[in-house]
Amino acid sequence: MLAPVIVQLVFVAVIYSTLNSAATSFEKVRRGREAILALQKNEIVFAQMILIFSDTSYIQNPAAYLSAQSRLKIAFKTDKVWTGLKLSDYPELRDAIELGERLQSEFYALYNAGKKAGEKGPQEIQNFVNNVGLNTAINLCLDRRRLSKLILAVEHEQMKAQPVQLAKEREHVIFVFSLMLTAGVLVSTLLAWLFARDIILRLDLVSEKAHLLSAGKTVIRNEQGTDEISELDAIISDAASTLKEVREREAVVLANAADVICSLDSRLRFTAVGEASTKVWHYSPDELLGMSMLSLLSEDTVERTRNAFTQLSEEEKDSESRVENILKTKSGAHKNFVWTINWSKQQKAFFCVVHDVTELRAIEKLKQHFLSIASHDLRAPLSAVSLNITSLLESGDEEVSCGAKQTLTRVQTSVQRLTDLVAELLELEKLEAGKLNLNLAPVAASDVCEEVKELLHGMAQKADVRLQGPVGEALLNAEEKRVVQMVTNLVSNAIKFSPAGSTVKLTITKQDGFGEIRVSDQGPGIAEEECGLIFERFTQARSAESTSHRGTGLGLAIVRALAESHGGEVGVESKLGAGSTFYVRLPLMKERGGVDA
Repeated sequence: MLAPVIVQLVFVAVIYSTLNSAATSFEKVRRGREAILALQKNEIVFAQMILIFSDTSYIQNPAAYLSAQSRLKIAFKTDKVWTGLKLSDYPELRDAIELGERLQSEFYALYNAGKKAGEKGPQEIQNFVNNVGLNTAINLCLDRRRLSKLILAVEHEQMKAQPVQLAKEREHVIFVFSLMLTAGVLVSTLLAWLFARDIILRLDLVSEKAHLLSAGKTVIRNEQGTDEISELDAIISDAASTLKEVREREAVVLANAADVICSLDSRLRFTAVGEASTKVWHYSPDELLGMSMLSLLSEDTVERTRNAFTQLSEEEKDSESRVENILKTKSGAHKNFVWTINWSKQQKAFFCVVHDVTELRAIEKLKQHFLSIASHDLRAPLSAVSLNITSLLESGDEEVSCGAKQTLTRVQTSVQRLTDLVAELLELEKLEAGKLNLNLAPVAASDVCEEVKELLHGMAQKADVRLQGPVGEALLNAEEKRVVQMVTNLVSNAIKFSPAGSTVKLTITKQDGFGEIRVSDQGPGIAEEECGLIFERFTQARSAESTSHRGTGLGLAIVRALAESHGGEVGVESKLGAGSTFYVRLPLMKERGGVDA
């Protein structure tokens, strides 16, 4: 990852070196020109020196003469010209510099001699000028002219060479820049290719693992790191481990399932079967693969089953259905099975759970047989026994002792309980089988409550329980006879379990399209865990065991079945020691315009 940065740093270093070399070259030219200009300016100093030596006013005035000499020395800048200059760096200036250095030495010698003469007086100055000063100054000026010609020649050569040198430097810079730019592009391209190749190889490995994952094969993690691809590899490896555990659990469940779990294609052929088929159908999964499911069914259930599957496959979305049929096992036995079918439109396949209901159907046949016996072979003899006992008790025959009469009364009570039990069993079976036809009509809930109060008035008086209400009104959509039957059962139970001197209240409410008849007592109450159980067959609350009133345990089951057949429900609200409130909730009659009555 550092390679691109290193390449860029090298590029910057080379460009800097090239530009620095060009700057150094230009700096040499600049300093050479400054030296030339300085040498040219010194020519004026020599001319001024000749004027001083020629002017008698300076010769007669030593102070003015010395002052002028000092100004000439200050103006003479040749000593600063050579500072920092190396003849090896400026070979074209060698002759000019050597001549300049000689002139500089002679100028200072002349200056020092003139200064000594000036300090001695005008006569000495006159002698110095006439003998040495003027001639030496003229010679220096002539030599300075020759130096100027050399300088002009060098400057001319530099002016001619400067554009060429600038062009070379420019071309060199452009060449280096282009070379480094090309090298940078090539290196970046190579690194990008290597990086992309590495990513593609790693992604190919991840893709291969994904295919192995989808195929249910073992996936081994071999990516180590913290980048996104390593994280993806870790996720796939973790998912593979999780799926492996799920498949193992699923295999255990399928191998030990009591129901046959299988899948069928659109032509109803087995594509996958659980191990339970060996135990339930006596066919191994391998034997069933590719076999048509219809070939296992009895002839009378083939068409019904085919129609159920066909109808389900025509649905626009994934859906579920159930169908019951008879299947021939490999051993030749015929068994009843209920198929729970799920259709997958995307996969064009059926996923089924097949439950064996052979024993359940056998039990139902036994139940029907028992009910038939109860209806014909028990009810008639019991009725006859009850009539005979009633006749004996009402005959007034003195031969029947009081003890015998008491025994006959107990027998009659038991016979009546048996008769009620048979009647309630038959009615409950009819309700649960859906054989009850209801004649729905508007029913006033208050009228039902008043009728029930009249029916149970004697029972309430005997138990010293007061019936109060009803409070409220609701127009129900129900069969009046069945509503009376439900409320009678609830009120009679409330009277049975209420203490003497207590009150049973009837209340009518309306809510959410339903009317509710509530029966509240002041009895012992029902434990919370029993409230959901007392509507089952042959079930009574433990608090009922402490009373002398024992029922068949079917009354509340019948009330629930009647309420559900009306599209309603029944329930209880109770706490131990705080009484109970039973309620039956039934649909309200709709008025014109769809408003609840």
